[in-house]
Amino acid sequence: MSQEGEPTHTIGRSAARRVFTIDPVPPRCGAAMQPRTPRRLRLLVVEDEVIVALAIKETVEDLGHEVCGVARSEAEALRIADAHRPDIALMDVQLAGPVDGVEAARRLRADLGIRSLFLSGCADHATLARLTASYPLGVVHKPFSSAQLKVALDLASRRLRLPAAVPAGA
Repeated sequence: MSQEGEPTHTIGRSAARRVFTIDPVPPRCGAAMQPRTPRRLRLLVVEDEVIVALAIKETVEDLGHEVCGVARSEAEALRIADAHRPDIALMDVQLAGPVDGVEAARRLRADLGIRSLFLSGCADHATLARLTASYPLGVVHKPFSSAQLKVALDLASRRLRLPAAVPAGA
């Protein structure tokens, strides 16, 4: 647990453990800013490694979002996405089956209008160029912390221009 009481998870294929903290953004020009409450997202996790997929699902739920399905392959991702219509797919680059995550993300967007946020351990130039060409909502490199995933999901929600959640008691 971090000092603020938020869970600190590190997810990825590496045994290295990293924990990041986020400093609050100071208000502009001394004006008091009201923080926007991020919208609760419905997410599809597309990851071929079962243990990693479960860790991602748990982290996403700890961050207050809903996971509407977990897929290991492109075919499974398309089926689940068609049935549940998630806001975003959290997509690994390497998937089970003949089709990789970049092509699966392209199909989700073309067929169903669902954008992807990549979670990847691949950082080579060719893979990053393919990721960029698929117009992702972002890329989070593995291993990553729950704080990094939270920021990426908040930014993705803004990029999709999804409405903010109504704070409790408002």
